[in-house]
Amino acid sequence: MSAEIIRVPDFLRDWPWQRSINPLYEQVRTESEAWVRSFGILNPKSQAAFDRCKIESDSCDLAKLAALSYSYHDRTYLRLGTDLMFLLYLHDEQTDVEDADTTRKLGDIFIDALRNPAKPRPQGEAPIGEIGRQFSARLHKAATPTALTHFLDEMEAYIYSVVDQSTERQQNHIRSIADYFALRRLTGAGLPSFALIEAGMHIPEDVFRHPLLARMREAAAISLCFTNDVYSYNVERAKGHALHNLIPTVMHEKGLPLQSAIDWIGAWHDEHVVAEFLACQAELEKLTFGSADVDRLVRLYVHGLACWIRGADDWSFECERYFGREAAQVREERVVRMFPAFDVARADVVETEGEKGLVRELVEKGVAGLQIEMESAAGGVLVQ
Repeated sequence: MSAEIIRVPDFLRDWPWQRSINPLYEQVRTESEAWVRSFGILNPKSQAAFDRCKIESDSCDLAKLAALSYSYHDRTYLRLGTDLMFLLYLHDEQTDVEDADTTRKLGDIFIDALRNPAKPRPQGEAPIGEIGRQFSARLHKAATPTALTHFLDEMEAYIYSVVDQSTERQQNHIRSIADYFALRRLTGAGLPSFALIEAGMHIPEDVFRHPLLARMREAAAISLCFTNDVYSYNVERAKGHALHNLIPTVMHEKGLPLQSAIDWIGAWHDEHVVAEFLACQAELEKLTFGSADVDRLVRLYVHGLACWIRGADDWSFECERYFGREAAQVREERVVRMFPAFDVARADVVETEGEKGLVRELVEKGVAGLQIEMESAAGGVLVQ
């Protein structure tokens, strides 16, 4: 039987901002990777898996995501952005398969560490506490007060939205499209990531909250989530983890088959992200906010939002996380060959903390009872 085929939209075909990567990428990547390793939370087996899938391999280079998205930032702020990508990954890995109570406890530790970087973390606490504290200590030194406030508030909203997501995962709950929008814009972590765009800027609060900027920020956050949902759906469906994804949400509410749901998402993105962002930018160019310096910062901030939309899309096709070794071909042809859907009766397709980078191998080989000798970042055996 031939594999099911879908076509993914070219979400940024009319996007004026082109690919750009920060020239400090390799230097900062080395520093940030060394920082993650310094915590010693990975034993040899899990370290090898982490290197293969998350840090040192081009299959899923989170430092490259930061370099593509913070493409014009200096060393200090690119380092913060790169560390944030690893920090978000570690939090996601710890909470991805946990119940809501455990996810909330980890979230409490995380946000306390971020808000109180001078507070020593207690012995025996989950590593996310000390990792978050060290990151936040550097951020407190580098960020302007307004940017710091925005970051901490958005991180807290993100952290507790993940708790809501965990609760719904336990309940197999499918939201309406409108309700899904409300939660997904938070779980995508775009808003705290955008706060680092302004880390070195002082944009007055009334300017930052201007309706045009708010609409552009919202459009950017939604874009990251919805394009990611489409790109990741094949892998998520194969692993039985596609519930928190826009595609089945649209299929359920609109009564559409798979390809029609994807087409609906593409059309919605054209109208409510690309057109909205460009229209707001055109209106913003007509305005002045009282000083040439503030006007310059606003335009630089908008450029940062646009770079994040472009950078995240580029990264999706420059790593193997979603499309494997066919990523470049998928980018050109927009055609994806679907993995078999998840089947709980198949012993070779399982969901674990550290296995995301291996799903392609699992599904393609189709070997019943395939053993995966991996261990989680916390040191526990995942699957044997």
